[in-house]
Amino acid sequence: MKGIGLITLSTDPVGEDAFKAVMAGTPLRVFTTRTGYDQENHQAGGFIPRPDWPVLLATLPPDGLIDVIVFLCTSATIALGNDELVHRLRSGRPGLQYTSPGMAAVAMMKEFNIERIALLTPYGPALHNAFAPYLGRHGIEVVANHSLAHSMNLVTDDDIGRVPVTRIQAELSKLLENGKPVDAAFVSCAAFSVKQSDLVELTGALGCPVLASVHSTAWHILGLVGEYGLRDKFASDLGLPRLSQQTRSMS
Repeated sequence: MKGIGLITLSTDPVGEDAFKAVMAGTPLRVFTTRTGYDQENHQAGGFIPRPDWPVLLATLPPDGLIDVIVFLCTSATIALGNDELVHRLRSGRPGLQYTSPGMAAVAMMKEFNIERIALLTPYGPALHNAFAPYLGRHGIEVVANHSLAHSMNLVTDDDIGRVPVTRIQAELSKLLENGKPVDAAFVSCAAFSVKQSDLVELTGALGCPVLASVHSTAWHILGLVGEYGLRDKFASDLGLPRLSQQTRSMS
């Protein structure tokens, strides 16, 4: 049985349970650990874990039990960049596969030719404003965006986890009303309490695929470990087309 080493933030009350719920029907084991971090630095747009990366990665089971390491924080990916994040994960645990919500979202969007998105986040200005250039470097244009941080006074991950899905739907609806066509909407943050069934309902209500951090990560992992059938069904359930056999073999 293949295994996932899951790293979540010490402040996130939602991401671990949400990820495990998505992966519950798969033949994969999930091993978890948590990390503290410099929150002031993160609000300023950076990311410094506590303890350091080697100590953090050493708290996961040995490599024989793990095939993929997941750093379940979207904004930390944007703060560090894909290459730097992978470098830090690989330096502590070489020879495995690695992903994060930011990396996974880009992979999913590129796989399904999603080039124009509406973006909703809970982040302050420094992190929120870093998303458009990050996605732009991967050929994805943010044509409409909004942060809930100020209007909902979102300070902690617990605050983010309490944002109701109805508010998420209302904010996405406003973004989509601007008349600029999009291929999908992306709700960014593993701390948002959004279930797979919520994404299905949002997609139906808003008329375009709605993607989210935890679920994009799950989709990416299923491909990394070769569970293409489960990956394709998962994407189809979210309103994305099934991949062809040729595409599957190339992933």
